[in-house]
Amino acid sequence: MGPRIILVTDPAFGDDLTVRCIDAVAQTVPRGWLCVQLRDKYRPSASLRVFGSRLRLVTRAAGAALVLNGNAEIGRDIGAEGVHLGEDAGAVDRARTVFGRPAWVSVAAHSDEGVRRAVAEGADAVLVSPIFASRPPSFSAPAKVPRGLEAVRSARAIAEKAAVAQGSGRRCGIYALGGVGPDNVLACLRAGADGIAVLRSLLATRTPSEVARRLGEAFAVGA
Repeated sequence: MGPRIILVTDPAFGDDLTVRCIDAVAQTVPRGWLCVQLRDKYRPSASLRVFGSRLRLVTRAAGAALVLNGNAEIGRDIGAEGVHLGEDAGAVDRARTVFGRPAWVSVAAHSDEGVRRAVAEGADAVLVSPIFASRPPSFSAPAKVPRGLEAVRSARAIAEKAAVAQGSGRRCGIYALGGVGPDNVLACLRAGADGIAVLRSLLATRTPSEVARRLGEAFAVGA
């Protein structure tokens, strides 16, 4: 079982606020439920290593996982559990080679074809997006058209079909991303998501503990 909640960082909220949010969420949900995805496309590599190392200490103390967005080398060097990748063909194998040790690899999937490719390459999880309407991260292009819950259902079917075909009993995890929060997380779970990836639902609130509590309650109902 992978994490239930992936908290995607955004440099717009600042390093200290991000750390406080991680601490608050980790103290609210069971150990092992939280994964932090460090996502900052414009931070210089040296600064990314420094902040990544800080988050490694924070997440390890909190019993949370840490993955780096798009940078397997830094993820490996700071002792992260894995890496999150785009939809580039062959990226999963390259990342595992860079890590040189077991690594949890998630892949962005903006289409069913993206899910199929990630599953075929052996990704541990796919972040299916955008599910609902949302503001894009601070460094992104304009918001994309939401794909709705059908994207989650389709991704789940693709992953299950591949697991049966492989005969391994191992299925790629499905995570709903894009506008996901306490009011719609249960719908995502019922559509077939194993977990959720969130950004502003936790980082933009003054009460991340309360939001995390509500998310946890939804997981309990959807279990």
